[in-house]
Amino acid sequence: MIYPKHVAIIPDWNRTWAKLNNQTIPEAYMISYERGVELVNYTFTQTDIKVFTLRWLSTENANKRPKEEFDFLMNMYKLIDDDLDAILIKNQVNFKRIGNPSWITSDFKEYLDNKVVKTKCDSDKYFVFGVNYWWRDEIIRWIQKLNQDGFDFSKITEQDFGQSLELSNVHQIELIIRTKWDQAQRTSWFMSWRVWYAELYFTNKKCPEFWVQDFQEALKRFDKMAHLRNYWK
Repeated sequence: MIYPKHVAIIPDWNRTWAKLNNQTIPEAYMISYERGVELVNYTFTQTDIKVFTLRWLSTENANKRPKEEFDFLMNMYKLIDDDLDAILIKNQVNFKRIGNPSWITSDFKEYLDNKVVKTKCDSDKYFVFGVNYWWRDEIIRWIQKLNQDGFDFSKITEQDFGQSLELSNVHQIELIIRTKWDQAQRTSWFMSWRVWYAELYFTNKKCPEFWVQDFQEALKRFDKMAHLRNYWK
């Protein structure tokens, strides 16, 4: 079976699922987190995938969410256990955060930074966590950083650009999975530099409903398409 080197998931419909199932929004997020941990474990124990990226919170959603929902997301880590850390360490998977850190709380940022240090290892496997991430914001921050470093933009190359982004050292995304099939058949500016040739897989499952069996279906479709395309030849 041909596996993508890098899979990215754009989860959606937590709030809709909560409403339809008479659950609170925090409960939906907690279930989605548990599903996410299951997917990470499956990815790095049962497949040859090197990078698994999960967009937890986009900048657009961060701006739209009610304060109490945003506050819950910033403090949710206090309610979860360390199962994810154990999986990453056991399977030699690096944790990496992407997104604008200035828009998240300092204690949540510290929690994520500590996870980076705790899981750091000499491996090409990564679990990438996108929090308060937006592609346009990444470009602006990249330009500001290079400007501060005195970079001569008249000499910029494609390689300079790619190596300066947050995921400069990982594989291009080869498969994007998004829930919310009938309302969101798009990538929503997610890591645009890295999705230029990715397969897109849309599922009508809501985020809390998407689990390993659904993930396997997406991988099977990728394998089928890989044999039809000449990208790997």
